[in-house]
Amino acid sequence: LFTHKKKRATYHPIMRTLQLSPSRQSAAAANNNNNSATKRQKRRSVVVVRLSARAAENDDDGMMMSTLPLIDIQFEGFNSPDIPASPGIYAIYNDKKELQYVGLSRKISASIKMHCFELPAECGFAKVLPMEEATKVDLQDGWKRWVMAHVSESGGSLPPGNTPKNELWADRKKRGPSKPSLRLTNGMTPDMSFDALKPKIQEAIDEHKIVAFIKGTREEPECGYSHRVVNALNSLLLDFETVNVLDDKYNPNLLYVMKEFSDWPTIPQVYANKEFLGGHDIIVKMFEKGELKDAVK
Repeated sequence: LFTHKKKRATYHPIMRTLQLSPSRQSAAAANNNNNSATKRQKRRSVVVVRLSARAAENDDDGMMMSTLPLIDIQFEGFNSPDIPASPGIYAIYNDKKELQYVGLSRKISASIKMHCFELPAECGFAKVLPMEEATKVDLQDGWKRWVMAHVSESGGSLPPGNTPKNELWADRKKRGPSKPSLRLTNGMTPDMSFDALKPKIQEAIDEHKIVAFIKGTREEPECGYSHRVVNALNSLLLDFETVNVLDDKYNPNLLYVMKEFSDWPTIPQVYANKEFLGGHDIIVKMFEKGELKDAVK
């Protein structure tokens, strides 16, 4: 006469959890937490994307390329005082003022100079944004903003030098270990004659297997000829020393004395195994023919 109807189980998330065993309750709670975390992460990702898009469009904070002047870097214009030796982001344009590359650097002046030495035909103008106290993240954010601004303005195209498989800009030359330049004196004699400096030059040549007398340092050459000679030696992974002929404190008058010492009219000059090997044209030609490595053995 009496019928017993079973109550239908409820599947409300909270009630279901209460009806489970303790171990299953823990597993269910963990699953709910994971789902919630995933949803929060998705919402956060959407917000980041929106903020990035707004940042690329926002030009009122003075950080965008369009607010900065073009600096002429042709004909050694890269030495302009408007290009600082500080951290920051920069953009390189060709002589038609078409954007070629966006970069970030701990030393803007050195990076732009390197591009001008390696790719003179692509370097006509530059824009720079110094960021004195910038962290790595700050530099990366600024770089992304500039790239995204160009993508937005160009209808979706990256700057040519920033494309994923680009080799012209991205394939940096091999660089050997960082070494300080040799100093021929203690810096206490500001003016030295040829006769006084000659034995110091000879000593450097005698004590080291390969010595390159260049303008500037191996990390930052001061002319394209010195840059190409250093690149040739670095590409062969050779252990070599450099002497900065422009360092008038430790190598006084060396720029002029060196030409008389070797009876060779130009700098750079490379010595190997205590013998004069050649200047820029000879070294680069030997490198291109695959003869340089054997010549310095």
